[in-house]
Amino acid sequence: MTEIALFACIGVLLASATTLFILLQNQKKQTIPQNVASFDDIFQSIPLPFLYKKENKLYYNKAFEKAFGSFLKATIDHISTLPKSGEHPLLLTFDNNIPKQTTVHMSTLFDAQNSIIGFAALIVDISALHKSKELLLTQKERLELALEGSDEAFWDWDMKSDDVFYSPKWKQLMGYHETETPSTLSSWLNLVHSKDMALVNERLKAHLDGHSEYFMVDHRIRQSEPLRWVKVRGRVIRGKNDRNIRMVGIIRDISQQKASAAQETIEHERFIAFVEHIPAPAFIKNAQGKYLYMNQAYQKFIGFKTWKNRNAADIFDSHTAEEIAETDRLSLYEGIVTHDISLPTAEGAKSYFHLYKFGIESENEKLLCGFGINKPFKE
Repeated sequence: MTEIALFACIGVLLASATTLFILLQNQKKQTIPQNVASFDDIFQSIPLPFLYKKENKLYYNKAFEKAFGSFLKATIDHISTLPKSGEHPLLLTFDNNIPKQTTVHMSTLFDAQNSIIGFAALIVDISALHKSKELLLTQKERLELALEGSDEAFWDWDMKSDDVFYSPKWKQLMGYHETETPSTLSSWLNLVHSKDMALVNERLKAHLDGHSEYFMVDHRIRQSEPLRWVKVRGRVIRGKNDRNIRMVGIIRDISQQKASAAQETIEHERFIAFVEHIPAPAFIKNAQGKYLYMNQAYQKFIGFKTWKNRNAADIFDSHTAEEIAETDRLSLYEGIVTHDISLPTAEGAKSYFHLYKFGIESENEKLLCGFGINKPFKE
């Protein structure tokens, strides 16, 4: 396989693992030449724990059995509960009864009709990765190449030769025809949308200069129809004298997530526009009574005083501030949502309001929201 040949330096292990993924996906019976290792030979020779389920039958290699021993069934049960694509951190107990942090790479298996027939799992012990950059690279690359069987794609930039390997799935995501052979960094950068080019170049330069641990950027694909977004992640490998020698990474299609986020933004902006134009004071404050939001009507009522992160005592007289604080307490802690109150205008006159206040949970804090309807009566 030409793709594997391009990465001969990664070693026999990586070649074996990649070949196995391809064989697992192949649903047609073919005659295997005598000089080519059989499927089982490749499967059993991989020194990393490898498990796959195909057409309701479960298989694992010798490395898997040796690694988990008496904990074999529990390990299989645990792995079977994971999502069937992507990589997942998982604490597993090995046969020596020592728990180790692992990364489980899951890949969905499909038949020729693109129907799901099972999954494959490659288990990598990452407990010692922090001790060696070289080991980290080796383990990471094994996982990244295996991503060809999932919804992510792989790329590898050899900075010595300036050649870039792009996996078949990468070419598919970026709009290349399967017969095309992009092999330079420009093959990617030329497809970055003009509005995102500055950000991509800035992030890439910062990472290559050692200012970030990982390279990560979202960008649109030029001339894609409909417009597509991808998330690109990578990490540079440095050799002697801390010189950049290689960069490997993955790419994922995030068009759906971006579309959902854009829709949420539109809905949020519509809501804010609605609240801003309500001819009644509306606000949001935290549990400590500090204002986080005031609409235009409320800001106009208080004479456009500075209000951000200030409480009622900073805006109103002490008597009014005490009344507001008491209605806040009743709403937050006793569930009383309606209140009648008089508030001084910026000119000093009294204005009477029927207030509606209610608490909401927002992430790790409780907020108090409310609005007031002006009442046409006096004390």
